[in-house]
Amino acid sequence: MKLISAKFQNFRLLRDLRLDFATSDDRKLTVIRASNESGKTTILNALQWALYGDNALPNRGRGYRLFPIDWDAPDGRAIPITVQVVFEVTTSGLNRNTTNRYRVIRSVEETTDGHRQNPKIELFEVAETGANPIRPPEAQIARLLLPPNLREVFFTDGDRALSFIESDSPKVKREQVQEAIRSLLELDVIEAALDHLKKTIAALNKDSKNIGSDTELTQIATELEEIDKKIEHLENERDDVKQQFDEVNQSLTEIQRDIETALVKGDQEKLNLKLKKVETELNSIRDREEKLVSEHSQLFRNPVLFRDLLAPVLEQSFEKLNELRDQGKLPSPTIPVLVERLRGVTCICGESLDKQSEDGKRRREHIERLITESRRADELQKCLTDLYYGSLVLNPKDVTNDELWITEYSRILKDHDELESQRMVLEKDLAALEVQLEEIGDTDIQKLRSTKQDYTGQRDRLNDIRIDHERELERLKERQRSLTATHNNLITKHRRGTRILARLDATRDISQVLQNSYKRITNEELQNVSQLMNTLFLEMIGADAEQGPIIQNAEISKDFDILVYGPNERALNPDQDLNGASRRALTIAFILALTKVSEVAAPNVIDTPLGMMDGFVKRSVLKTVIQESSQLILFLTRSEIKDCEDIILDKAGRIITITNSAHYPNILVNDPHINEPQAVRCKCEDLGECDLCMRRTDVEEQIQVES
Repeated sequence: MKLISAKFQNFRLLRDLRLDFATSDDRKLTVIRASNESGKTTILNALQWALYGDNALPNRGRGYRLFPIDWDAPDGRAIPITVQVVFEVTTSGLNRNTTNRYRVIRSVEETTDGHRQNPKIELFEVAETGANPIRPPEAQIARLLLPPNLREVFFTDGDRALSFIESDSPKVKREQVQEAIRSLLELDVIEAALDHLKKTIAALNKDSKNIGSDTELTQIATELEEIDKKIEHLENERDDVKQQFDEVNQSLTEIQRDIETALVKGDQEKLNLKLKKVETELNSIRDREEKLVSEHSQLFRNPVLFRDLLAPVLEQSFEKLNELRDQGKLPSPTIPVLVERLRGVTCICGESLDKQSEDGKRRREHIERLITESRRADELQKCLTDLYYGSLVLNPKDVTNDELWITEYSRILKDHDELESQRMVLEKDLAALEVQLEEIGDTDIQKLRSTKQDYTGQRDRLNDIRIDHERELERLKERQRSLTATHNNLITKHRRGTRILARLDATRDISQVLQNSYKRITNEELQNVSQLMNTLFLEMIGADAEQGPIIQNAEISKDFDILVYGPNERALNPDQDLNGASRRALTIAFILALTKVSEVAAPNVIDTPLGMMDGFVKRSVLKTVIQESSQLILFLTRSEIKDCEDIILDKAGRIITITNSAHYPNILVNDPHINEPQAVRCKCEDLGECDLCMRRTDVEEQIQVES
């Protein structure tokens, strides 16, 4: 199948647009260059609508407006909407291939409130003599086109296509991959045939009960019917249990990943305990620091400071005071002795101090003068005495090194530095713990582990059920084989039984052939798709296995999961561990591999396939998709085209530029002189610009604003 041309009228932004597609085998690429809001996705949707109807629209057409958004219909008249597509279909015959050209025209009327009326579809075979209508068109289109379930494989939105590897549900991803593979490899056709043959065998077994009055034959035929029902029921249950097992197992994998991620950040419970311990130690350090500050303050009020500062002067003073002490002048006992003697009648020298005698009176007066003179000198004497005894503690000669002020000061400074260092380390640890706890957020590792334990229990129970089903199925099939052999022997004893047995044998033979074909396709062809996808993917992203890249290989599992592996065969989650460019490359590689292996020749129509790509990957993806497609139609923005101009100019059979007239004057340089917004095709046939499609750059706009 090849797309030849398309014409759109009043389909959203496509008021009046015609496109012609490249069909040459040498230049099979059509590039539709269009910036954002210029109708790329609208064209993709319109093509699918023309070929497949409302079911091909987003949300199956429900709530999806078809008419132009600014259409003014005050009288309530419906807007006519039409899309026509011309395509070719080549069929293979015994001697030659036959190519026929067809035109499909789908139309509808839609009011501004979204009501649709008068839907119509027409199909014509286009011949040299004219267009011949084909009826009924729906049935013939279904015969000519790809099956609807393959539509999204060949008509691809760059973002929606990622659903093959991006989805919150592994089941959804698996089903989408499985459906695409099953449809392209026609597994569903084989399954339908096998189901029909199974019903035929059941009907023949039932007929065998009526060929005679043989009770044993009737009983065996009845038991075979019951076994068939039990096997079908058990197989359905087994498949359902297996699906549940896979989902629980996937949940287990995700929870284990969450636990590992959380453990890398830290165990919240352990971190909280560690945090409290650090806070306690930090508070203790701060208390000790405050105590040291107090000691430091007290140190400057301590007499020891003055002793050490005045040590040179004090040493001289102590020498003098000690000299006075050695001379007996310190302390001074003179006055108390003289006063004591005046109370008596004898002097210390033995002479009389009698007040009645002249000599005694004279001596007494002399002593009183000495007392008076001594008292005047005694103030200084007392001061020196107090100084002597009071300053003994300051005598440097009586002080050990531990009692020196500088020693105490050094100790305080050393303790302060050590505490400050410990405090800084603890504060750093505290900040790191707080960051870790903040990163963990509300992640409860214990809860995750509990959930993991629950899932593990579910998985084990489901696995036990699956094993029980497998054993029971094996028992039933063994019983079925035994009964079938007996059944066949009994049938041959009856004349009518020979005919039934022949039909049973033929049906079973056909069923066996189909089962073998099914196994071969699911094993060999699935493996071929997987290998080709891996080859294309690694080529696109430039991964060389010998160079030890992060991405080593990709594959499709027997359960239809797209898997990616890194070094040491470590699994990578495609929708989490791959960047945007690699995810798109993987999706495109899967689609190309599938179409290549299935040998279905149909156009690949892809909207923005090179988004999020740059440099080598973008060029590699473009080269690969051109090489592997039978016909390729790409909707590209200017940023996607950048750095790929040489490839496009060399490989493209047609380059079309679409512009939104509503982009004037902010984006378009020149006025297109069109009153309503619509997608307009200009005359550009290369990657240049004309007056209609010339656009302003961000730099030019900025310069304009600043000037």
